[in-house]
Amino acid sequence: MSSKDSLFGAKLDLVPGVQNQHVSVDKDGKNVVDLSFVEEPLGLPGLEGFGWPQLEFGERIGPDLRYEIKRKLGWGMHSSTWLAYDTSVNDYVAIKALKGFSTELSRRGRTWELEALQRVAGSSNHCLHLLNEFTHPGKGSSGDHSCFVTPVYGGDVQTLWAQHKNFPLPLAKRMLLHTLRGIAHAHSKGVIHTDLKHDNIFFTSLLSRQDIDVNLASDPPRRNPPEASLDGIVSSAVTQHFPVPSLDDAMKCKYLIADFGSAQLSDKPKEDEITAAPLRAPEVLLRGSWNEKVDIWTFGCLIFEFVVGRSLFLHEGHKDPNTDITLDKIAFHLYQMACFLDKVDFPAEVLQHSRLASTYFRTDCMFTHSLPLRLFSIRGQINSTKKFSPEDVKSTNEIVKRCLELNPAHRPTAAELLNDPWFLGVE
Repeated sequence: MSSKDSLFGAKLDLVPGVQNQHVSVDKDGKNVVDLSFVEEPLGLPGLEGFGWPQLEFGERIGPDLRYEIKRKLGWGMHSSTWLAYDTSVNDYVAIKALKGFSTELSRRGRTWELEALQRVAGSSNHCLHLLNEFTHPGKGSSGDHSCFVTPVYGGDVQTLWAQHKNFPLPLAKRMLLHTLRGIAHAHSKGVIHTDLKHDNIFFTSLLSRQDIDVNLASDPPRRNPPEASLDGIVSSAVTQHFPVPSLDDAMKCKYLIADFGSAQLSDKPKEDEITAAPLRAPEVLLRGSWNEKVDIWTFGCLIFEFVVGRSLFLHEGHKDPNTDITLDKIAFHLYQMACFLDKVDFPAEVLQHSRLASTYFRTDCMFTHSLPLRLFSIRGQINSTKKFSPEDVKSTNEIVKRCLELNPAHRPTAAELLNDPWFLGVE
């Protein structure tokens, strides 16, 4: 992260002895100060897109100061998450605190995380459970922070994947069935998640309150070295996860969809830029109209990832070595869809409602480029792992292809997909 003397209208002075400042001189002879941060960049203005919360260990926040901050569990582009002790019920909770910029977007009606959480609350064990919400006043220029209180979860599927590198098929099916139940529940409440991925699928914690006490005592909360920022000297908390469960213990956990920060409501105007790029449905890539079926496309991609261990689609530019034809990211992504699904043309019903259709397709629904179609079998990719029986390969291929219909009208609903034979016997 770099800043010039005039960044945000304030002069940034060098602070002796602080290691995150790196000075250079630009072409006009002015000093340029680059700031590097170990974790989230604290002390930068919420109004400029920043504003991560600065919380102290032992600090009491929330209604009646009931929540005592114990440890930082993680942070992301829009928030940080903290372990806290709820003194009203004598148990641990997790608090997701939005950065100031994200809180302001919510106030302006640009995001709907709180409403999405309120809509899905209640009858499903497979959506994040909101216990409480409040606004915490921020420090310095960060702005205020919307805070969402939830149970303490054990972690996310991404941490499980990083630890174990592979999921046995029974575990993958359990994770995916629970995720699909969460999707079906959200859709029934008019909530479209739009950001399903490994790190937005949580699992329940197997730790008791006493286990967390022991964990805090053996691994006390820590802070990173001091860093210079616009608001002065800051020191971020070290992210400290709970121990990652074994694969056997992972089979005992329940899984749920979390992080509704990008959720869209079916009765509200929708954003164009949704979903992690490799998991985007064709109607999203083409800037067309879309609905809850985008989650079904993403779910199909996730089935492939959980089973095979890698992404199905690459979202990157490509130059074909045989023809010298160059495709941009979207063109190559669409080309891969055609190759894997054996579709020489795209559905006219999709293209006629897509703003970018004329960029990538002719009026006959064929690609504007002339790169020959190369057929890549999804079934062959699954079989190449050498891990599954012929029947498992066949049934996995079938459910993936059910989800990856180019025309969203032909994709099953989440509720319909719950009855797929692939999930028979899965709990």
